Amino acid sequence: MVRINRALQLSAVCLLVGCSTATRQGSQPFSFRALDLRQQDPKGAPAWELKSPEARYDIQRKLAQALRPRGTVFRRGEPSILIAAERGTVIGDGQAIQLEGTVRITLLGEEPVEITGDTARWLPRQELMVIDQRPVALDRRSRISAETAQYFIKRDLVELRGAPVLEHWQDGRGKAGNAKTPAPLPLKVKAQWVDWKPERGDLTAPAVVRGEQFEQPKPAPTKDEKPAPSLVLTAQGLRGNLRQGYVDLVAPVQVRRADGKGWLDAKQTRWAINDQLLSSDQPFTGQFNALKAKGDRFTVDLEKSDVKVSHGCELDQPGERLTAVRCLWNWPSGRFVATDQVVLKRDTYKQVTRAKRLEGKIGDDGTAVFSSPGERVNSRFTLPPKGQGGGGKKRAPAPIAF
Repeated sequence: MVRINRALQLSAVCLLVGCSTATRQGSQPFSFRALDLRQQDPKGAPAWELKSPEARYDIQRKLAQALRPRGTVFRRGEPSILIAAERGTVIGDGQAIQLEGTVRITLLGEEPVEITGDTARWLPRQELMVIDQRPVALDRRSRISAETAQYFIKRDLVELRGAPVLEHWQDGRGKAGNAKTPAPLPLKVKAQWVDWKPERGDLTAPAVVRGEQFEQPKPAPTKDEKPAPSLVLTAQGLRGNLRQGYVDLVAPVQVRRADGKGWLDAKQTRWAINDQLLSSDQPFTGQFNALKAKGDRFTVDLEKSDVKVSHGCELDQPGERLTAVRCLWNWPSGRFVATDQVVLKRDTYKQVTRAKRLEGKIGDDGTAVFSSPGERVNSRFTLPPKGQGGGGKKRAPAPIAF
């Protein structure tokens, strides 16, 4: 059974002696210089404590109102969790503690985790904290916000409910005390609900999720104007580990350009959080304007908007087909590069062009045009029988178009 330290009661007795006015007016709350409430586990080791430099105690209601309360939860006798708020209300001898005003719950360790909110209810005996106003969970790279959150301390589980949003910071939160808030990366993932184990890092969101990537608008939008996403992805759920820096998107996974000029359909895809990459080692299909694509595996650089096919690249548009070991294209600019064993086939004259490298760009009509500046190419084509082709003047060779 948990034993209660008598520090609070002894402080009250000391203040009552020689304070006749407070004794006669028992209905008025007593002002303490400090509050020091502690509890121990069955073995006598500290379980938790709550301190405040100033408190008021209402004997009849069995309430203690504390200013700038600071709490500590212990594990095996050592501090494990720190708690801070602007105000606090202690019910009884600690059955429940209501915290208000910039509540901060910090999980100590090599990579601390912080949970913040406007208000929180701390139930020490249940080893539970309920944050029901603007909860936000932060580590060095990630940020999860929701409408409500429950932190089950013993189970190492944070349940985030009410349209939680997963974001990632570019440079982490920096050193403690840094007032500057780092800007979030453009990718945001919205889920229906999220379960997160902050100490281990495991994260799951088994329902449909939607991710959005935002580009910096030029000029900056007004306060009433909301920026539109440039890239949208959907998946059937999430599972991963934030401490290890990855989240797996459950298949089927779809990535869409908001302007309608490109899409990817993929199987299970990994989101490398720290590197801001989407990748899959399973076959995929896609399209970029009129150009269809498929490959054995791909990587999307979310910061550069580059799509890389690292093996088995195939590009196809009416009358033309290209194969290569690797391909790279940039979505905003529409520029392409195909490298290693490049073969371009055109229906016209059954032309076959081989090269180590071909470059190209999506034209205004949505088709791709390739060239090989400074590169040696080997082209083979079949001319029509004499008399079927155009006679007369010699025509300049057509550019390699794909």
